[in-house]
Amino acid sequence: MRTLKKCMLQFKKMMKSKPFFATLFILAFIVLLSGCSSFFGITTTTTEEATATPTVIALPTQLSVQARVESQTCDIAQLVAIQTDDKQGDLMAWSPDAELLAFVQPVNQYSGWYIGDLVIYDPQTQEVVFTSKDKAVFGDLNWAPNGSALAYAELDQDTGTYTVKIVTPDDGSEMDLFGDLAQTDTYASKKGILSWKSMSDLSITSMCGSDCVRLFQYNYVSQTLNEREEIRYNENTSLDLENELESPDGNWQVSLDEKDNCWLTSVGENRISLLLANTEVMEVKFSKESRYLALRTYEQVLIYELGCSSAE
Repeated sequence: MRTLKKCMLQFKKMMKSKPFFATLFILAFIVLLSGCSSFFGITTTTTEEATATPTVIALPTQLSVQARVESQTCDIAQLVAIQTDDKQGDLMAWSPDAELLAFVQPVNQYSGWYIGDLVIYDPQTQEVVFTSKDKAVFGDLNWAPNGSALAYAELDQDTGTYTVKIVTPDDGSEMDLFGDLAQTDTYASKKGILSWKSMSDLSITSMCGSDCVRLFQYNYVSQTLNEREEIRYNENTSLDLENELESPDGNWQVSLDEKDNCWLTSVGENRISLLLANTEVMEVKFSKESRYLALRTYEQVLIYELGCSSAE
């Protein structure tokens, strides 16, 4: 620093002298300053253009005993899903009696967060067979045991309060299980679905305070809602997401590695294939007959037919 200050002092003195000497000193000062820069470690660097090289995706160590093949599936559909960073239960659900997938789609069918339309898709015909128009479906989709009805959580956008509804896809009729009783705390009264214990017995939850969750039992036959006990917030599992990493028939397994690669294993044939590379998978669901696989990524629902190849 003393050297740099000395340079500056000399410059000021020379500027007061004759122009010729001032000009001469300016040139010398530039040369001296370059030396000062080197002295203080100030250097210039050149930028080299980097050439990208493809990354070879290796099998996870625990799966390296399988024979790797290119494909074991056929692509059926790429559908748009709502985005979320919150617990909203299952946002996909296969019907127990038919190869139908229910999921939540953005209202504009392009992009949306947290709420959307309930959509039911038939992968065999590759058609949407049901859509709940103008609904703020929150999620936690849960089919009745016989597949005739579907329960889900919904946000009433007029009151800002959550409720639980049951829809019958065949005729589009729906029931609001809470109605005017949806407000169970001083906030949004978030709801969740635990399970169908039978066709007439649905267990659901509703927030009743910052650390309070109230259990309810809904009788689908008599259409009555009965209040049960209260539990703590950390005891509530109604909005937990359940991933299915093995098909119902045991023939297929999905594996997710630490690099966000999704692998599909054919257990009987001891073969493995890369399904998705560098893509975070949020939810995994096999159809009840193990014919189809649905994956939900950040903003898509991808449906595959198992045991075939798109190249065939």
